[in-house]
Formats: sequence, structure tokens, C-alpha cells
Amino acid sequence: MNIPILFLSIACFTNSICSFSQEPVQEDRVADTLVYLGGRSAPVSIVNMTSNRIQFTRQGESEISEIDRKQVEKIIYRTGRVEVFNRPVFEMVSEDNWRHVFLTEDQEEIAGLYERGPVEVTAAAARNRPTTLRNAEIRLKREAVALGANMILVTHTEFRGGYGDVPSITMRGIAYGFMPVPPEED
Repeated sequence: MNIPILFLSIACFTNSICSFSQEPVQEDRVADTLVYLGGRSAPVSIVNMTSNRIQFTRQGESEISEIDRKQVEKIIYRTGRVEVFNRPVFEMVSEDNWRHVFLTEDQEEIAGLYERGPVEVTAAAARNRPTTLRNAEIRLKREAVALGANMILVTHTEFRGGYGDVPSITMRGIAYGFMPVPPEED
């Protein structure tokens, strides 16, 4: 279904006489495209936007849905205009891609993300405290990747070891992802 859109052309001359003409323009797109963080996209019609919410209707539906702007990378409007809201910081994570998982202790940074589950590791003592911490972070990220997570809210960090000893470390957290976990198919 192509919807004609009319554009007005105005030609004004030096003698202050203006002429108007209407030119029909056909659009190839019949819907806006909502691109979520993570790359998934959906054809929608944008209804309204506020400073932190986007209201839209899905193609073929009349019910208005809402989404947080933090979850949207961009909107490609039917006119071809692109409005970018968030640059993707992460890619969809594969099992060997632990480097793209982000650790945080700030609850606000995980707002709008979907919980994937708890993660916990205990790393043995390494040469020094920073190396032990780094090993624990890598192991925690690998555990989160197995859950399909992009971010970890670190809830507990505990070093063990006496004075002069190289400490071991236990880290706990909750893994979060950009997309909800799909329902299991039976």
C-alpha cells in the first residue's frame, strides 16, 4: 500500500508574487522500523515519544505498545529519516565473546535490562591482588556469557588470605541481557 504524500513547492519572485505547486511523492515504506539494542528490528507505526518512552503500534494491530527509549538503538522512519537514540555498546554475545560483557555495581546501569540469572566464581590466588581480581572477573564474564548476558551487576566481592599472602577472591552477581529470554519450546 503506497500512500501519496504531497509536498508544496514555493517559488517567490522579486516582485513579491509567489506561486504554489503540489508534487505527489510515493513512499516505498509503509511502516517505521524500530531497531532494538542488540540488532533485532520490527515494523511499527510510531504514535508518540516522550523523554523516556516510545509509543507505537505493531503492524496489523491497533493496540498501542510502549517501550523504554534505553532499549531502542534507533528508529528508521518511513520517510527514510533515521533517529538514533543509543549507540550499541555491546554485540549479541557468543560463548567465546566474554570481552563484551560489562561489570557494574550501579543498579541504575541495569535499569530496563532483563535478568538472566545469578553468577558466582571463586578464583585461586595468583601472583598478586590485581591479577587475582582480573582472573575472577574473566571467569565471571564467561559464566554470564553462558547465560546469554551482556552485563553483570556485581553484588559481592570478597578477598581471602592473610597478611603477606596472595589472596583468593569470591565474586557474586546477577547477569542481565538486552533481550528477554525466549520461552522454552516443548
